[in-house]
This record gives sequence, structure tokens and C-alpha cells, in this order.
Amino acid sequence: MTDFSRLKFDAQGLIPAVVQDWRDGSVLMLAFMNREALEKTLATKSVHFWSRSRQKLWEKGETSGHKLALKDLFVDCDGDTLLVKAEPAGPTCHTGEKACFFSRLDDDGKKTPEAWGGIMERLYQTVQDRKRQPSNDSYTSTLLQGGIDKVLKKVVEEAGEVVLAAKGGKKEEIVYETADLFFHALVALGYCDITPDEVYRELAGRFGKSGLRKKS
Repeated sequence: MTDFSRLKFDAQGLIPAVVQDWRDGSVLMLAFMNREALEKTLATKSVHFWSRSRQKLWEKGETSGHKLALKDLFVDCDGDTLLVKAEPAGPTCHTGEKACFFSRLDDDGKKTPEAWGGIMERLYQTVQDRKRQPSNDSYTSTLLQGGIDKVLKKVVEEAGEVVLAAKGGKKEEIVYETADLFFHALVALGYCDITPDEVYRELAGRFGKSGLRKKS
């Protein structure tokens, strides 16, 4: 039985729950849980909330099918906010967007997908921008315009640089060369129109499984 004694529910018996995509770290939504919703979430491994407007318990995705599979659950240092790490089955926002946070405060509601994920997604977006609107001053554009062979040649070169840096044992060089490899791998993905999210899903599918068994 999970001990809820350190949780600080408000006067209405609620606690805010931030939902994060466990694969790429995207903040998907914010909702509220009461004790029943929390117990139901832990028991079923499907995220439940308490609706303040309808005054009832609800399972995320109960009508749309876009449920949230619980992967992990954390509480903040003050005990008054939950962090729910989940795997979404489709878009989380009722608008059909991946997440509820898709517009900057000063953009008057304009959709800004850069809010999702982290640096890998931002770099990938840059690659896609250079692909759609090439620039003579852009290294990424030059790579993409050179075709797949030029892109893959750089991936192989950077992988070799990582090997040499690791053999040398200098942390700074390993970090630098690995960053180069990650970037050029993203260029290759962009050239092939494969998103980082597709790679995350593949990795998520392997999580907790024996790599040795898979190889055999």
C-alpha cells in the first residue's frame, strides 16, 4: 500500500499533477488528482484525474482512446505537486495536438511545437527548416543538398571521431565528438523524414528487455 501521508492535498482534497512523456520529456498536460484518482492510477497503470468542472473521476482517454500509460510517479520536494511520467497513446490535448502547451504567451495563440521535447527536437526542427528553405550560408543546407551519401559520410566520420576520443579518454573530447555525432545523425533522420519521436518509440519498446535475447 502506497503511503500518501507526505502528500499535501489542498482544501478540496486535490493535488496538481504534471504529466510528462517518459520517452522525450515533453510536458503534455496539467490536471488534478484526488486520493481516489491517485489510487486508481496506481492500481490500473492508466492515468486518472479528478474533474473539477464535472466533479467526477475520469480516466484520460476514456472517450478518445488516447490514454496515458503510467510509467513512473514522483512527488516534488514540498509534497504538493505530482510528476506523472506516462506513455501517451496518441495526442494528449483535446485539440489533437501532441501536448497542451503549444503556444508561447507572447505569440497570441500561434502554434509553436518547439515547446515539446528538448534540444534534440529543436535541432531536428532546424534540420527540417533548412530542408524546406535552403540557405547558402547554412552548413546543414549544404549537407542536405549534397545528398544522402554526403550526409552518411559525415555520420561515419563523426562516429570514428567518437571512437578515437573515447580511446584517448579525455572527457571534453568525448562530449564534443558525441555532440557532433548526434547532430549528424539528426541530419540523416531529417533527410529520410524520420522524426526523433519514432526513434524514442523504438527505444521505449526495447526498454526492460534483454538485448542479448533480442540479438539471438
